[in-house]
Amino acid sequence: MKNNLLFVNQNREIIREFLDAMKEYSFEVNTASSSAEVAAFLKKKKYKLVITGMNLSGLNGSKLIAYLNQYCPQTVCIVYTRRLELAHLKLLVNDRKVFRIFQKPADFKGEVYHAIMEAFEYYDMMDAKRQEKQILEQKLKSAQANVKDLELAALPKEEEKQAFILFLQTILKTYTQNIKLPLNKKEQHLLYLYEKKLIHMMFENSHDINVLEAIRQEIYTSCSALERENLEPVIDEIHQILFHSMFQEEFYSIQ
Repeated sequence: MKNNLLFVNQNREIIREFLDAMKEYSFEVNTASSSAEVAAFLKKKKYKLVITGMNLSGLNGSKLIAYLNQYCPQTVCIVYTRRLELAHLKLLVNDRKVFRIFQKPADFKGEVYHAIMEAFEYYDMMDAKRQEKQILEQKLKSAQANVKDLELAALPKEEEKQAFILFLQTILKTYTQNIKLPLNKKEQHLLYLYEKKLIHMMFENSHDINVLEAIRQEIYTSCSALERENLEPVIDEIHQILFHSMFQEEFYSIQ
């Protein structure tokens, strides 16, 4: 947005004086001397800066600033007036958030011009912060939406994982609980470890035959020759069931 301002004053001589002082500068200047003109300008465009007097034709300057605060909160306000009471000053600074206040007569080419340039810089700085905030809010909304989508997408998969784990545990219980061979404590522990590794593999949604084989060989590596001989019947039987299940259509229907 280019630098522009609206100068509001009921005294047309002051308006001409202001325009003469600003004509050598490149920013856009509009002027208004009544509430009707102010309303027409504010309806047509947005302003970075409004400089207003306090006594206007059909409009109180404080009410104009209150309107800008509510409906054009980005617009910076400067007051240029002849007389200002202390109570009114506090109202403008604290409640109306006026950027600068000048009492007549003021040097338009000096202190007022510098205040105008500072107002433009302040507007740009606050506008950049607003845009940054909007971008961050949009990113946050997008991230929250993505998380929701992921949660929704993950929900059925999580249910499927749990269903498969239940399926796997059922198989394991069927074989481990009906083992006829006597197993010592270490062999029972190794069989338990084998079961847990299989469940973890399926929980991680891994259907890799090589992983399945690696788990079996890892257990056998921890066994003595006699322990392996005792465990092989049940481990190999479970292994074969899962191995063949990975190629069956019924197995994939629960993934």
